[in-house]
Amino acid sequence: MFNKLEMILNIALGIIGLLFLIITLLRLVRLITRKSIRVPIWYNEVGIYFKILKIICALSLLFIFPGIVYYFFVVFLGSSTVRDFTRYFFIIFFGLWTIMEIYSCFSISAKLNKGRFIRKISFGFLVILSVAISCYFFSVFLKTYPFPPVKECVVLELPFNGVWMAGHAGASSETNSHLKNRYAIDFLKLGSDNRFYTENEESVKDFYSYNEPVFSPVDAIVTQVVDSLESDLMFQPDTVNIGGNYVILDIGDEKYVYFGHLKKASIAVKTGDSIAAGTYIGSVGNSGNSSLPHLHMHVQNKPTSDSNNRITYPFRFRNIQRMRIAFWKTPKNAYLLRNDRVKKMLPNNY
Repeated sequence: MFNKLEMILNIALGIIGLLFLIITLLRLVRLITRKSIRVPIWYNEVGIYFKILKIICALSLLFIFPGIVYYFFVVFLGSSTVRDFTRYFFIIFFGLWTIMEIYSCFSISAKLNKGRFIRKISFGFLVILSVAISCYFFSVFLKTYPFPPVKECVVLELPFNGVWMAGHAGASSETNSHLKNRYAIDFLKLGSDNRFYTENEESVKDFYSYNEPVFSPVDAIVTQVVDSLESDLMFQPDTVNIGGNYVILDIGDEKYVYFGHLKKASIAVKTGDSIAAGTYIGSVGNSGNSSLPHLHMHVQNKPTSDSNNRITYPFRFRNIQRMRIAFWKTPKNAYLLRNDRVKKMLPNNY
């Protein structure tokens, strides 16, 4: 399934990126060879109508580029299968096309400037369409990007080693499908190829997350453990035991960290244990309401899995590196959004 999605998206983005490159080159040649019949928009011979529309068009393009890139590589879950080469190929050539179009907005062809009324109306419609697109993507950004400030969050260490990806994460439904456990994060381990699965996808062992160790992110007391549920079935979610095998940790201040979908018989702690940060808890499996191996994590107000009157809290991570869309950064007390990659800040960490 993921291989097919990967193939479709990579081919589609590759073709679109190539089209942007071709259009940009043709546009550049046209601008150079026909420079004499284009005039800057601030010349007196250019009417106020085109001056305003050209400036509005440039501003809308300025928002469209980051908006589409953000939407596709943060909001859209399927883009987790896009390979890095294709991602950068698309972003670079889409960006070059955007720069070229913004540049051309500050001049106008004589054919358009002195053209018939229908040309003016058509250009106006294109600008309105551009503004509508930019407003839509900017509104998505406004809804998905904000996250509660540090003072309102629980700050933890990462509970695993290596490079992982956040499948569902963030404070809004656009990037996080956990409707009942707001702020919860689903983590998937990435291999050296930056994919979360291998070629076959036929068993849980074809996913890098499977059997990966999970560690306590803080000093804590174990308040509840379930360790006996099936964890090796693919695409057969257990809708009765939602969290599957899980561990709940009391981290103080009436807050509890919940880890779900763990591997059967892998949990190494028991109820009542006092454990230090970094203690091995168990391994990632595919138990509960899960279709493929991943680690579910959230912070709640209850020491048990009882969902009645459950409240979940926002949380962040200290001492990490995070890649959002394209570049690795080292934010302080970082929060995660969908498709973010994350790893601990360790010497010689790959």
